[in-house]
Amino acid sequence: MPRNTYLHHRVLHSAHDMPDPGLSHISIGVRNYDVSKAFYTAVLETIGLRLVYDSETKPTHGEAEAENEAKSEDDNNKGRKRTRTLGFGPDEAHETLNIFEFPDESAPLAPGPGFHLAFNAPTRDAVIEFHARAVGFGGSDNGLPGLRKQYGETYFAAFVVDPDGWRLEAVCKNET
Repeated sequence: MPRNTYLHHRVLHSAHDMPDPGLSHISIGVRNYDVSKAFYTAVLETIGLRLVYDSETKPTHGEAEAENEAKSEDDNNKGRKRTRTLGFGPDEAHETLNIFEFPDESAPLAPGPGFHLAFNAPTRDAVIEFHARAVGFGGSDNGLPGLRKQYGETYFAAFVVDPDGWRLEAVCKNET
């Protein structure tokens, strides 16, 4: 089927079956891999995202080829330390957040005011748990869980700042 016909069919018959529009993933930099791994594993679990990639674990069969390519690239970059990486998503095929460690960077890693990452939460209880875990794993409160009617009648959200200064939000737009 020609591509235009395929897309036309998908739009007319099932918008939910369309490929995800917009962003594929977001990548952020952090100073401490271990702190960020603990923080994001605990916090993102509350909204259905899990650790799906860890550069420190043995690669799976499918990753072995990429690992060999990376080693040859490392040979070309002798003296440069390999960046430790984490990936989070609902599954391996949908990695939505990548985290790269930059322990020696002196510049700020998180952007300034106006920027935050907002994650959809399935329930209001998940928003509350997201906030509690974030604060419990070294983040700071930046807005307690609650309704934000200025954004919508059912807009229930919580805001936190991770250990590296990244501003995060969990939001549920359901009535419960």
